[in-house]
Amino acid sequence: MSSPPPHIDIPVLISGAGPAGLFAAILLTKLNVPCRVVERHLKVSPLSKALVVHSRTMENFAMCGILDRFLAQGKRVSEFHAYNGAKPVAIIPALTTKESHYGFGLFLEQLKTTNILTEELESLGMKVDRGWELMDTKVVEDPEDKTRSWVETKIRRALTGTNIRETENKVLGVVEEDPEEVGKQYEVQIVRSQYLIASDGGRSVVRHKLNIPFPGITLDNNILIYDGNVESDFPFENITVVNGANNHIMAAFPLLDGQIRIILDNGTLTPEQHAALKSEEPTLEKFQELVSACVAPAKLKCLDSSWLTYYRVNERQAEHFAYKNRVFLVGDAAHVHSPAGGQGMNLGLQDSFNLAWKMALVFHGNAPENILETYEIERKPVADGIIKLSHSMIGMAMGNDFITRTIRNIAFTIAPYVAPYLTTLSPDNNPVPMLKIRYHENAINQRSKSQISVSEDFQVGQRARDGDLQVIEKQDLGYAPVEGVVVRLHELMPGPGIFHILVFTSDNFLSPKPAAKKSTPESIDSAEELSNEIRTHLQAWGSRWAYPLIDSNTDAAHQAVNHNDSGASSPARSSAAIPFEPKVKSLFMAHVISSVSQCHGGQNGINRVNQQTQAQGINALLVNNPGEGKLYLDQTGLLHQKYGVDAKHGPGAIIVVRPDSHIGYRVLGTNKGSWEEVDQYFESILVK
Repeated sequence: MSSPPPHIDIPVLISGAGPAGLFAAILLTKLNVPCRVVERHLKVSPLSKALVVHSRTMENFAMCGILDRFLAQGKRVSEFHAYNGAKPVAIIPALTTKESHYGFGLFLEQLKTTNILTEELESLGMKVDRGWELMDTKVVEDPEDKTRSWVETKIRRALTGTNIRETENKVLGVVEEDPEEVGKQYEVQIVRSQYLIASDGGRSVVRHKLNIPFPGITLDNNILIYDGNVESDFPFENITVVNGANNHIMAAFPLLDGQIRIILDNGTLTPEQHAALKSEEPTLEKFQELVSACVAPAKLKCLDSSWLTYYRVNERQAEHFAYKNRVFLVGDAAHVHSPAGGQGMNLGLQDSFNLAWKMALVFHGNAPENILETYEIERKPVADGIIKLSHSMIGMAMGNDFITRTIRNIAFTIAPYVAPYLTTLSPDNNPVPMLKIRYHENAINQRSKSQISVSEDFQVGQRARDGDLQVIEKQDLGYAPVEGVVVRLHELMPGPGIFHILVFTSDNFLSPKPAAKKSTPESIDSAEELSNEIRTHLQAWGSRWAYPLIDSNTDAAHQAVNHNDSGASSPARSSAAIPFEPKVKSLFMAHVISSVSQCHGGQNGINRVNQQTQAQGINALLVNNPGEGKLYLDQTGLLHQKYGVDAKHGPGAIIVVRPDSHIGYRVLGTNKGSWEEVDQYFESILVK
């Protein structure tokens, strides 16, 4: 690994204080990586922009201990109401999923999302440097040591007024650079950093200055976006989609302040408009005329407008998301697409989540720099898939050719007959909540070379799935001791920056062992032996790879863990969850998950299991601290099933979950050979 040059101003410079840039800063700060965020705007944009936080992003926020603020301010939406003209035809469970604890879409304007993230960053002792505009950047190689390089970035701020130019294009979604404004005076700085994270939007100056191609297409769709107060025959309590009698589509979304967001299909751009890359200025009167024609004979009156703009749909992806392993594009700087499906902001936030833990490992000397190469390897195919999904959605919704209009009209006609069956088909295959995103085999997602591969549903790169576990003996986490408490697996997996080792033992420890039953060669019979293996490996790994010890001066990131953040009724939970720390020290936590034979089901089954613990010798696991090999009960065996592990009479498995909650490695069995394979996995991805 190359050493940083001695004259670095800041390890990580982040350009752009939108959601993706702020989240990257929060993650890096929690992982004790110093960073600086610069933003050209003096204030957060008052425009609502992106509206929905999807299930996968909520899981990411929960891992970092920041989800509560979002849940408190957002509105949970799971379905959209379809209309053919003024006639209601169906209710579609578009955002519903049973795959996540957060089985809904969280409606929250981007302004509020940005404010929450800003407040979280400030609670960690950091502020955004507002008014600074990135003008140029380059990667510099040390002439005396070719293994060393850094990023040199020129930033400036206006001595009077703001950095906003009068000539800037006001159309949302354009990707071209803005021209210079003549006559302004600026203060200029040159910032040297080890890394630069470019979260500076679709017009990314970083991307332009580094000459990173941004191939793709600009669609001909002429789309209008409106926020304002309305009077209407439509209730607008959920997402509302209207297939207009004029063959145009209107989608409406409730905003939290009582206003309504309307996205209106207004046909296609003329060749002249398309070539000029600009649209006529929209007016409220013109918009009222267009929306009235779409919803007729229903009534919809626009009382005012807080935002009215044309939206230019670009479908583009940077040719590279990383430049010389020093500069990394995230969010709209790396990829842009239509608003269909509400994927854009979420995709950018997940970019930051993928990148930050890898950057922290490298900064603290725990991983070689080539681990950063997996950022582009993993995120580029994901972005490509999202662009294709968004393209298909907007094409079907707003395509104006005869075939598309015909298919759309047929779909709205048969919707009343099909909708009742949609929830029973396969809601967990719904791509919109972003839970099906997976990474494929690469340097940090490795298949076991000694064993037959399991089904792709359980393979490396897949999202680590959630499920209920039971605490089967009293434990002390600083709360009142509880017996029989339910805790979700994800609540045992705080982050960021921690590898979680899931040790599935099948029913080897919590079931009577008939004389005829023989252990499989891959399993460990003795709970004490397994506990010793876990303790030995955690100590060995911790002595080699760890974050530096730090004293936090704030407890703002500590989260109350005794809550039920789903909003739905559930058993007592979370008093057994592992509390979030403001900044992490350990890279590794281990959790033992055992199933039990059916004769021990139910609450009484827990008591019978506890009565057997002495005979089975499993107290060695029960007395372990959470995260250090504590034993939990998978009473139904469902969690074993979700990870492709036999719950009965099986050898068990060891599954390594990466800090971003994707599976990095898995091996059948829990014996010494299996632990040696896990050792070899960490040896291969971390510094030797």
